[in-house]
Formats: sequence, structure tokens, C-alpha cells
Amino acid sequence: MFKNSRGIRVGMFVAGACVLAATTACSPQQSAPQPGTPDAVASSSAGSDQGEPGGNSSPVAANTQGSSGSAGSSTRQDCGVDVLKLTIGESDGAAGHIYAPLQFTNTGPTTCTLSSAPGVSYVGSGGRQIGEPAKRVIKDRPVISLAPGDTASAPFLFSPVAHMTPEDCGAEAAEGLRVYPPNSKAAMFLPLPNAMGCTTFTQDADYAKVGVVQAGPNNTVIG
Repeated sequence: MFKNSRGIRVGMFVAGACVLAATTACSPQQSAPQPGTPDAVASSSAGSDQGEPGGNSSPVAANTQGSSGSAGSSTRQDCGVDVLKLTIGESDGAAGHIYAPLQFTNTGPTTCTLSSAPGVSYVGSGGRQIGEPAKRVIKDRPVISLAPGDTASAPFLFSPVAHMTPEDCGAEAAEGLRVYPPNSKAAMFLPLPNAMGCTTFTQDADYAKVGVVQAGPNNTVIG
């Protein structure tokens, strides 16, 4: 259900953000091991279905939201899945789409960096990808430095059509999102209650998009 305000706060079916029975805002969902995979195991392989370095990896447990990160770094050490915690923030809607921040928190003991857009796709049972991955929108690649406990976020846009008119897009039930952090060959799994993914849309259909990682936990603007 939707509730009118300055934006549209998403309640019941946010097509993959979260489902809450009695509220109008989504509480952050934390990443967890994907069903059928070992707990907290990061695997990597050659190739990528996300357009970012990374393989068809087994999803990984990510681990809570801290303070916002900052742009810029004198040294570059990419944040890996072993130190990142992945969550999804509150969702807003406009013009037939839902906007939510994919939040990356550095749980490690040292500063690391993120740059560019993550790879994102809906997955079903056993990690099977549903439909095309989200289109990555990259106009620049700021280097975001994350001190221990800091959080940065990438804006994720998607359409609720899979829930509203599932027959229009060959919608299938999804268990969550597979997310490749920028420049990572290992993936993380973010469970999403009652999620649905479309199978017939191409990346040019604007069904799902993801932008570059930016400083702060609540970025929802792509561009």
C-alpha cells in the first residue's frame, strides 16, 4: 500500500524493498547467507553478469549501519565483502518507481574505499538470477572513503510492476538481491520478504537501475 506525503512512503509491497504490515516506512533489511549456501563464505570466479568485475559467486553474509562516509582517499584499498555489511534503507516512490538506498557499512578495523556502481540482480531459490540485472548508471566514479563504522550508499530504483501486474513482465518470486560491491568478484545476498522479479524486461526498459556509491547512508537520486 502507498501513503501519500511529499513522496510516497512504501508500505506493503515495495517490489523488493521490504514488507511491513502496519507501517508506512521500511526498516533496514540486513544481508544474510542465501538459502542453500554456506554461511559467511565469499567465493569468486572469472566473468560477471553485472558488468562489474566479479563472478557468479556464492552470496555472502554481510554484516550495522554506522555513520556516513566521505569522498576522497589518499590510498586505495577496496572494501571487500569480508568487511562490508549490506542493508537497504527507507524507500520512497515517485513517477511509478521506488527508490531505496543500498547501504554499505565498513565493519572492518581499517579504512577502505568504494567507487562506481554495484552490480544488482534479483535472485530466486539456490541463487538463480531472475531476469536482467539492474542497469548501472555511471556518470562519474567518486572514490568514497569508509572509516570503520562509516556507511555509504548506492541509489537503487525499481518498478513495482512485478507486484501490481505480474502478468505484464513474467514476474517470479524472488528471495532477495545479489549485490556485487564495486570492483568485487564476490557477491553479497540481501534477503527481501515477498520480493518479485520481472523476467521479460531488458536493461533498457528502466525496470531497475542502480547508481554509483556516494557518501552517506540515504542516497536515492540516480544521476
